[in-house]
Amino acid sequence: MNGVAIFAAVLFAIQSFEGTALYFSVGCVAFVLIAALAFNIAGGLTRASGAYVFCYSVLVVLIGICYKAFLGEPAQSNLLAPRATIEAYVGSIAAMFGAVIVSSRLSRKSGLLQNLLKESEMYRASVGCLVFGVAGGSILALLGQNSVRLQSAFGQLNQLIPLGIIIGVMHEIRSTGGARSTNLPITLSAAYFFFLGMADFSKQGMLTPLYCWFLPVCALRFRLSAWQMLSCLLTVFVFFYYLAPLSQVGRSRAEENSTLSQRIAIVVSLEENIGETQQLAKGDQDSPYEGLGRYYNKPQGFWDRLQFVSVDDRLINFTDQGHVLGLEPIYASFLNLIPHAFWPEKPTLNPGNSYAHEMGVLSTEDTTTGISFSPTAEAYHLAKWIGVLVIAPLLWCMFFIIFDSLFGDLRDSPWGLLTLALITHAAPEGGITHLIYLLGFGVEILIFCAFFATWFAPILAIAVLGPDRRRTPRQVSFGPTPPFPG
Repeated sequence: MNGVAIFAAVLFAIQSFEGTALYFSVGCVAFVLIAALAFNIAGGLTRASGAYVFCYSVLVVLIGICYKAFLGEPAQSNLLAPRATIEAYVGSIAAMFGAVIVSSRLSRKSGLLQNLLKESEMYRASVGCLVFGVAGGSILALLGQNSVRLQSAFGQLNQLIPLGIIIGVMHEIRSTGGARSTNLPITLSAAYFFFLGMADFSKQGMLTPLYCWFLPVCALRFRLSAWQMLSCLLTVFVFFYYLAPLSQVGRSRAEENSTLSQRIAIVVSLEENIGETQQLAKGDQDSPYEGLGRYYNKPQGFWDRLQFVSVDDRLINFTDQGHVLGLEPIYASFLNLIPHAFWPEKPTLNPGNSYAHEMGVLSTEDTTTGISFSPTAEAYHLAKWIGVLVIAPLLWCMFFIIFDSLFGDLRDSPWGLLTLALITHAAPEGGITHLIYLLGFGVEILIFCAFFATWFAPILAIAVLGPDRRRTPRQVSFGPTPPFPG
């Protein structure tokens, strides 16, 4: 906490020098200190609750206000309702702190799913997950029309490629004593997943393979060589310089039902003219986020996507103008947990899209574009302070208790690290209703992945690796039994 207090004091001094309003600077200091307390009490990044606090506070608020200070701009500038916005953030992190305190007393210390997978089965489990993650949909399609629902369920539960990468990296580090962290199956599967992410113009899809390598590397304290560190820095540069603009511009150019070959053609065209692509990304007037205003005085490219302050501010200001939605999205999200098998006509929920339509940001025909708001902004829009101080902490408390009790120390199991990967995306931009999805389908996904990797993946790996000779029983001899001496 000493280091956190020094950081908060330095940030306060810089903001004051740059002309930030006192109430906003004090709010930023309060947010930093409360977030650090909640993070430490939750157990840091070793627990699901601590990981959620970290990803929420850093990706929603801290990166935005710190980069704003780096640019020399007052932190409250370009916001429509700066006082209400910083008050909502401070109230939200305080409510999250309360949820952490309650959940830490009610959660199990050791996770129910911590020790399922044996060390000796990890390599085969990794290969089985990677192979079935890639080919599982095609294999199920061979069953004919009767497998449509099965394919749909598998598509929803399929996080086997990220899990296979995590298991493979953990095995490689442990089995080689820290000499290596990758192998051929990991490399091929990561390249396949990256290719799909590029074809879908998804930043998350392109970053997931690297992130699933990075998590076990950190969890097992793998010591990177100078060459590996240089490669990581080069990868980050390539992502910011080439891939982020490609994702932003390509998504607006690809038609909804475009084929894979058409998307690849768009990728090639944009990369051949990367300078023009970067300029288009910086001044993308067609982006729905453009209608939500900018936090920085000038476009900052990918940095504009790494903050939620301006986006949340627009929704909070819209709510304060008398547009309080009510709790219908909460009810709808719980109802949406009913499987398609029991509710075939179940509607697709897209809360961010609905809120953007309310604000007039999207055209009436656009029902697919997803606009990400933080849990704070969505809770405030649903019920103002009741949403921030009552509804949100209740859902956080449920989430922390269930996930901490299931996974315990996230470093001890591959699905614990997969949980961390899911939280990284869900905590900042999933809103408050996405917590309900995680409590339902999120738990199903992680339990499915854990039991599949433990019981079925090693068996499926036989098709690729052959039988495990170390566990093959001795051959039974049918020859005559030799006589006993004497």
